[in-house]
Amino acid sequence: MLRILILAACFAFSTASVSRAHAEGHGSIEPTEALVSAVNAAGFLTRTELDHGWSPLDASFVQLPIQNAKILAIVDGDYMVAVTKAEERAFYTLVAYNGTVIDANFTGPLKYVYDAQDPSTWTTD
Repeated sequence: MLRILILAACFAFSTASVSRAHAEGHGSIEPTEALVSAVNAAGFLTRTELDHGWSPLDASFVQLPIQNAKILAIVDGDYMVAVTKAEERAFYTLVAYNGTVIDANFTGPLKYVYDAQDPSTWTTD
C-alpha cells in the first residue's frame, strides 16, 4: 500500500496536466491521455529514485514520443500501458482512470490489474 502511495505522489507532479477529467464531468481520461501520462511518468522516473532495482530509469526515457507507448489492456477504467524505446524491453505502467500512474515495472503483469495477469489477454493492435 505504501508503494502505491509513493508512486502516486511521485507521478502526480509529472502527470498533473493530463490527470484532470474532461469538463463534461464523467471522471475518466481518454486513451491518448493515458499514453501521455505513461510517457511523462517514464521521463519523470529518470530524475526520481524509488525503492526499485530499476530506479531511476536511464536518461534515454526522457522525452519519448507518444508513439512509443501502447495500451495493452483497459481494466475497470484503468489503462495498462507499455512504454518502449528502440528495441529494448518495455516499461509497463498502470495509469488510473484519472491519469495518475499507480504502478510500474519492467516485468509485465502488474499485481493491481487482476484481470490482465495473463499477457495472452493483452491487446496487440
